[in-house]
Amino acid sequence: MCEDCGCLESEKKIIVNKSVTQVNDLLAHQIYHNLQDKKVICINLMGAPGSGKTTFIEGLISYIPTKELVVIQGDLESDIDKIRLKKLGVNTYQINTHSGCHLNAEMINKALLNINFEGKKYLIIENVGNLVCPAGVQIGQHMDIVVSSTAEGYDKPKKYPIIYLNAKLIIISKYDIKDAVDFDEEKFLFDIKNINSKAKIVKTTSKDKESFKEAAFFFKHQREHIIENKHSH
Repeated sequence: MCEDCGCLESEKKIIVNKSVTQVNDLLAHQIYHNLQDKKVICINLMGAPGSGKTTFIEGLISYIPTKELVVIQGDLESDIDKIRLKKLGVNTYQINTHSGCHLNAEMINKALLNINFEGKKYLIIENVGNLVCPAGVQIGQHMDIVVSSTAEGYDKPKKYPIIYLNAKLIIISKYDIKDAVDFDEEKFLFDIKNINSKAKIVKTTSKDKESFKEAAFFFKHQREHIIENKHSH
């Protein structure tokens, strides 16, 4: 020990060979396969607060029967969105993180214990509104999708690339107001292509329910590919 300040003169190195997310990822892996065995596709729905995530789910109902759908709603507080969906007949389970900025596998696993999956084909997990924290977190999903509204601006892929990186589907929501908010669609699509050229892009507006049709059919195709054909990750 140093006589001047009392600090330790020698350094001790601690080597960590395990990922800090290992416990979460192992549980997420189990959830993935458990849902696959139940023939349920799990969709991790992400996006900023107010981007239109719940509106997107509402739009899907015209093409995906509510009896086949279950939703887990993630928010810091309240059950406002849960109430919206339950009024439409959607089986919805609420998770309030209070201070947490994203959902994790443990939260999802606890929720699944309270859900009856009989007759269900689709589980949509509406993650906490955030473009940073949910990115890359495994919660048992078979696919990630991101809702990005024109009102947020065209620069979001450039500023928050990680959340778009593994998305199979990117929704440009509130497309009807793109001109009013000076949304530069060309620049948005250019940045997305540089980040994730394989992502499917669909434009939606709550003013036109048919704009959600393509996304619903994409879900059905992905379910057939991943669940019915047992495509593994």
